[in-house]
Amino acid sequence: MKYGVVLPIWRLSIAEAETLAVKAEELDYDGVFVPDHIMAKPATTQNYGPSWPDPFSLLAFLAGRTSRIQVGTSVVVLPYRPPLVTAKAAATVDQASGGRFIFGIGVGWDEEEFTDLGLPFRERGTMSDEYLRIIQTAWTHDVPSFDGYYFTFSGATFAPRPAQRPHPPIWVGGSPGIISSPAVRRVAELCDAWHPLGLTLDDLEKGFDTLRELAAKMGRSEGVGCAPRNLLNLTANRAGTGRAAFAGTADEIAADIQRVQAMGCDYMTFDLPSVDVPGMVQTMERFMAEVKPAVG
Repeated sequence: MKYGVVLPIWRLSIAEAETLAVKAEELDYDGVFVPDHIMAKPATTQNYGPSWPDPFSLLAFLAGRTSRIQVGTSVVVLPYRPPLVTAKAAATVDQASGGRFIFGIGVGWDEEEFTDLGLPFRERGTMSDEYLRIIQTAWTHDVPSFDGYYFTFSGATFAPRPAQRPHPPIWVGGSPGIISSPAVRRVAELCDAWHPLGLTLDDLEKGFDTLRELAAKMGRSEGVGCAPRNLLNLTANRAGTGRAAFAGTADEIAADIQRVQAMGCDYMTFDLPSVDVPGMVQTMERFMAEVKPAVG
């Protein structure tokens, strides 16, 4: 099992994000991830916070401050940027990191932000499907061409392509707390792993079973992965019956991870508790010292 942490960049300075990324590598985590907004409308500010650095610029910086740990988006909102711009930014991060980039994507949820960006909210799923195909085409051809509804292009080079071949892993997120059928379909058809947010363990198992069945029906010969994202709530006392997934003592959380591992998932990503940076570091340290050995 691999372990990653999501940096709460909406309440961190760049220096604090750097501190957490460097510490994660020192502690032998496998990945650090950052989310994405461009305009923090009231719904985004209330649920998260007001400050949203550009994810690609930040990840390139963090890649330069680390040497081993993977750097990824969790998740970039795919319709917010022209797909070739996204493809170039992501490929550059993968090159700068020496092939350590993970491309987590979502379709977005804040309708007011779409309005400010001049984008059609109700077309975000259709846009994302085409954008994914464009990005994959750009990443896998020296002179890519594409004829689509939103974009058509040909006759130009695309370089640098990503360091990873054929391309960086593509993870697909979905709406928090639910099994997103479009996200599951998107993974089965186009991508490498499902990256659901805040699911119960029962829903995670149900969704992953559905994904594998759908991928098989679509003729996917290679396996599809699962990399859940959940809040890590490591406590001193047992949470007991009825607790949320990944909440409780080290042994309780280890049991949750063992169940996830038995489902076939091989990567866990965690949101850190809403505490100051030293408190987040303490949680990261406790996880690696107490939970990871208990998983086995």
